[in-house]
Amino acid sequence: MRVKAALAREIGKLTIEEVELDPPKADEVLVRMRAAGVCHSDLHTYRGELRAVPPLVLGHEGAGTVEAVGENVTRVQPGDRVLINWLPACETCPTCLSGRHNLCERLPGTTFRALLLDGTSRLRTLDGLTLKHYLSVATMAEYAVIHEDSAIPIPGDVPFEVAAIIGCAVATGVGAVLNTAQARAGRPAAVIGAGGVGLSAIQGCQLVGCHPIIAVDLMESKLAFARRMGATHTVNASETDAVDALRDLTGGGPEYVFDSVGSAVTISQALGSARPGGTAVIIGLHATQIEVPISPGELVLRNKRLLGSFVGSIRPRVDLPMLVELYRAGRLQLDDMITKRYPLDDLPQAFHDMEAGTIARGVLVFGDER
Repeated sequence: MRVKAALAREIGKLTIEEVELDPPKADEVLVRMRAAGVCHSDLHTYRGELRAVPPLVLGHEGAGTVEAVGENVTRVQPGDRVLINWLPACETCPTCLSGRHNLCERLPGTTFRALLLDGTSRLRTLDGLTLKHYLSVATMAEYAVIHEDSAIPIPGDVPFEVAAIIGCAVATGVGAVLNTAQARAGRPAAVIGAGGVGLSAIQGCQLVGCHPIIAVDLMESKLAFARRMGATHTVNASETDAVDALRDLTGGGPEYVFDSVGSAVTISQALGSARPGGTAVIIGLHATQIEVPISPGELVLRNKRLLGSFVGSIRPRVDLPMLVELYRAGRLQLDDMITKRYPLDDLPQAFHDMEAGTIARGVLVFGDER
């Protein structure tokens, strides 16, 4: 079938065009997309700054309706409303059995190479060029073929656009607080970077009862979003030294510092500002290879922890439904995080707005249904 999709034919070249999508094979599902989140990872990927390289169809956050299923599919059926999970953990490898589903051993050879789980593709251009599926899902298209493990059923009262951002931004930010840091109530926390992931981390800190919750960013517009999401204090790092400000606001440094940017500067800020015995959690991935100077004294003499958090250390089939239920219970402000909606053709504008800091989270919408 022919579908409109956001396509990176080569590094730095983004087009919206029709492509051919083959039917689902065994264990696969065809999803009619209703919403797809706009994330920095997609932007970095089409620019060639992350591991997956073009030609590929972009998108890894999404939600929609199951249209058809291949042989052996048992978890969903046509008509089901689903959230797209781009971490289809096998749940049987030694890593999964240890509880680290986000590090499943089948993902490096498939998902991180932008292939489906059988190592192939269902996408090609109209002139016959095989296309990859970004992170095994390729959600920035009218339809997507995914493995059934990537389809998480959602209730009828959850908007597709909300479900879409739960699959990555919300899971990454909230999961870093709940799972990776295992933050405790009453402890001071800071979040560096107030994009979609950072705003989710702020809400995670609010969930567990951290206080104060301090947001750090270079843009006043994004700090305003952070205050709406639960930050009790904000620091504009373009105007003041972030490390000094965090120490002053907390009387020695936050117990937990979450870096949603992942640059050399912000990683140093996170570790440097954490109080003795505190924890710096690196959530963001600015680029796959950067050098960060670290003083061993920060770790040893001050007994600090420096942790990485990949997609919030989540167990997708457990944690994604939990996040959906937290939203339904009114404990996550996800409607307010989505500040602009775009048709697929306006993806370049969505990327521009995201970089300019004028939106908290943008979402592509397909059709009129929610």
